[in-house]
Amino acid sequence: MMIAIGAGITALIVGIIALLPYLQGQQQQQQDEPMVLVQELAIGLDRVHVNSKDDTTVTIEVTFSVLNPTRTTIILEHIKYTLYADGTRLADSMIGESLEGIVTGSGKTNYVLPNTPLLLKDTMKITKTRGLEGIWDTLEGDVRWKVNGTYSVTGWPEKQFDAVI
Repeated sequence: MMIAIGAGITALIVGIIALLPYLQGQQQQQQDEPMVLVQELAIGLDRVHVNSKDDTTVTIEVTFSVLNPTRTTIILEHIKYTLYADGTRLADSMIGESLEGIVTGSGKTNYVLPNTPLLLKDTMKITKTRGLEGIWDTLEGDVRWKVNGTYSVTGWPEKQFDAVI
């Protein structure tokens, strides 16, 4: 019986010695990864394209690039933004919807996978006003586009973002 106990203790010690490098590697990996309490999406302005323009209206397609740096899939409820052309405010718009209460599958929210870019498009129709007369003729040319706005992710507080191309 003493031999069996001695063999068991020896096997346990050999097992611990064999697993020690693996356990130290796991601990080192956890120390190398920064602790981030609140993640933020990386939202960029991918493209702004003038689809059509006449003397009184313009149709613009805005494409956002969204990147989720977390390890889990998240639900992007909406992006609310203001579009500027060369510093002139053109319009406000929203992609998605504001969820309240129980989350339902309306098709207007977006699932953002971890570390996988997602392109979201929005089309807006803008009517020419007195405030847009100075910029109107240059909209199809070389324009510095800018957006600023907010986005909402289920379970996170609403966040602000800015993007320029």
